[in-house]
Amino acid sequence: MVLSWNQVFAQGLEHRPSYDLTKFHFGVTFAPSFAKAKVVLSPSFYPTDSVRSLTTTGFAGLCFGGIVDYRIGKFATIRYLPQIEFSQRNFTYKFDDREDIAATESVSLNQCLLFKYHSVRHKNTRFYVLGGVRYSHDFQSNETTIRAPFKPMVAFKANSLYYEYGFGIDYFGIWSLISTEIKMSNSITNMISPDPYIYASSISRIQARLFQISFHFHN
Repeated sequence: MVLSWNQVFAQGLEHRPSYDLTKFHFGVTFAPSFAKAKVVLSPSFYPTDSVRSLTTTGFAGLCFGGIVDYRIGKFATIRYLPQIEFSQRNFTYKFDDREDIAATESVSLNQCLLFKYHSVRHKNTRFYVLGGVRYSHDFQSNETTIRAPFKPMVAFKANSLYYEYGFGIDYFGIWSLISTEIKMSNSITNMISPDPYIYASSISRIQARLFQISFHFHN
């Protein structure tokens, strides 16, 4: 029996049709990112005459790591996402006679626990949303570094907790599931490690933020 071209095309259109029958899936992730920080100034900042202004600058960074997915329902998955993150945030202090920049660099191990809810599959694509929490340990934290009055430094705490949310699209390829995802992370804990010197004492709270565009590749 000879099949028409339309029949051949239709039969070969859906890739990996039994993908969701497997409970566990593993993969890798690569995520260009952009790090920012929201600063709440200390009440002592305003009456002081030394610092005229304080601004923050964000920088592009990079995250990469692994993925472990466990399917818990028809449309629901629990995701564990361990990542290494490279990021930087600068804090610029303007004085009457000078400008100082405190560069805060981070190399962090992130452990994310996320809940993923996806739509019905349409041929080889489906849309999903996700949210959860992230624990982060910064190996490059200056929390224990000796600080000085004229040494520009804003030290981040080594350990922090974040909440995360985002959305993405799954594409079922011939050999793997490929996901493109946009995700935001915001710190729940206060990131600043306080000290009595002007750079840290000008700030009462820092909320770290991270914007990621992730590319996931699953088995």
